[in-house]
Amino acid sequence: MGVEKFYNRFNSVVGDMWSSGLFGILMISVISLTFASCSSTSWVVVNEEETDINDFELVSSQFYLESTNGITPTQPLIHFDLKKVNLYEYAQRVKTERFIQRYRPRLGYVMLGVAGAGLSYYAAFSDRLLTEPSNSQRFALVGAGTMLTGLSFLNMKPVGEPSATGESRLLRKTGTVQEADTSDALPYNDQIPTFRISYNDSVLVRNEEREFSGSRITINLTEEIDAGLFNEDPTENILVEVSYDSLSIAKEIPVSSIFEQFVVVNAQITALRTDPSNNPNNILTDLAEGSQLKLVERRDNWYKVLYGISETWVSANDVQTIWRSSEFASDLSVIAIPNVPFGSVDVEKDIPVLTQSSSNSSAFILSNYQYEEDLSERIYGQRDARLMQEYFLQAFGMRSNNIVNISNINTQVQLDRAYSRLINSINASSNVTIYLSGYAEIRDGKVFLVGSVTEGQERQYIDLHDFFAALNDSDLNRVIVFADLDFIDDERSDQALQKLASVITDNNSESAVIFGASSGQRSAMYSSSTGEQKRHSIFTYYLAQAFKQGKTSVNEIRAHLERNVPFTSRSIYDRPQNPLFFGNADLELTD
Repeated sequence: MGVEKFYNRFNSVVGDMWSSGLFGILMISVISLTFASCSSTSWVVVNEEETDINDFELVSSQFYLESTNGITPTQPLIHFDLKKVNLYEYAQRVKTERFIQRYRPRLGYVMLGVAGAGLSYYAAFSDRLLTEPSNSQRFALVGAGTMLTGLSFLNMKPVGEPSATGESRLLRKTGTVQEADTSDALPYNDQIPTFRISYNDSVLVRNEEREFSGSRITINLTEEIDAGLFNEDPTENILVEVSYDSLSIAKEIPVSSIFEQFVVVNAQITALRTDPSNNPNNILTDLAEGSQLKLVERRDNWYKVLYGISETWVSANDVQTIWRSSEFASDLSVIAIPNVPFGSVDVEKDIPVLTQSSSNSSAFILSNYQYEEDLSERIYGQRDARLMQEYFLQAFGMRSNNIVNISNINTQVQLDRAYSRLINSINASSNVTIYLSGYAEIRDGKVFLVGSVTEGQERQYIDLHDFFAALNDSDLNRVIVFADLDFIDDERSDQALQKLASVITDNNSESAVIFGASSGQRSAMYSSSTGEQKRHSIFTYYLAQAFKQGKTSVNEIRAHLERNVPFTSRSIYDRPQNPLFFGNADLELTD
């Protein structure tokens, strides 16, 4: 058969296949099979040291005590838990996991395989070829076509990533690993735990027994410790030690984690202020001795405290800090004295007129009440000075330009200048009444007025002997001194007061000096937590009361003071305050 004849016959066969639709069927089959897919599964090694949790052996067990809870004043409980550490040895094995992989036939190979198979099938069964095939040739062509088709589909490509089925297997053992497991443990014998509490090398609780509750020992520290043991700023921690069998544990706890700080007013009276400064306009109310408030913070010489829900301030000099449990806050004792205006107290109103206006009488008022650091503010010092001025003006008819009223001086020079202003404004033969108020000290037999200080100043001491000498040198007609001195030292030497008074009384028969308290005694405020609130010092209050009752002779005033001042001080504070008198008792304050 010639080449041209074979070519013509082949075209005829292909044409017959196309015309008969067999070629289209083959193409559709190829496309369908191409987009068909299959999958297969396989086991993959993912870890050669996988721990087999089902193949283990307990190696050892160890008990211990542990305390991890936080302690606060609202929850002052400390817990100690009995724990157990178990050490296990686990087998390690090869771990395999099962994955599924999807495959899809490669289109090019499938098309070639199907095309070759189609030609083989056609050649096997067509009678239009140049030579009619024999049966054995047909079988060979059919087998070849089938093989070509099958081989084309065996050449497949994977689709996407393998997906895990979640199945796994542990195979051969490769080693071992040890792991520790911690858990709560119940007591393992009948012994009762004991605890010990110490602070600053002092044992507070010694070997107290405490039963387990399950696996826990609980100690309420506020029930075991006296909060009164601690000072304002504890530097040491509280040490709690617990023992059980051969086990023991120790834990240090700051005092502030167990107790809260409060302040207790230890001054006769203190001002509760809206801000930390000595300002008469920032006083919210006054607090009597014994009042208790919760401490918020300390700032220099001031404490921020809670008054109800308001944050207020008190002078650090007037209070002491204490540690108490948080429950103490629900039962605080606050003795508030409302801040009433001047003129509300009995001796401040309805002041009588005891004499007509006189140009021959004058007064010198000195009140030191503003103090800081270790001295409390004399809370009613300003009000005392105003009360005396009102009586000098209204009751004794003194002219306002004949009254010098100074306060809060710190130096001898300030006192001398103020006294010079008085002397330059009156006649040499005038009658002068002196009122002094403030802290005082006796040093080397002499009496000093403690200078008033503000922030940044250095405290000085004013020699009252020099002041009394100036009074003596002024050639005055009558001199009467009321000295409400609050002695802050313990030196009991009334001789020093007598010596001071004699500077005037020995040289002027028309003179008298009355001290509000003896040496070593405090001049107290008339402020009772359960009684009346007079808002003045006891001495000044009864001095004004004597004036209001029309007592103008020194002898009457002296008797009134000696009868009332000691009794009131004893009844309120249970301590002595005895006025002292020197000089001429027959003098009259009126002309």
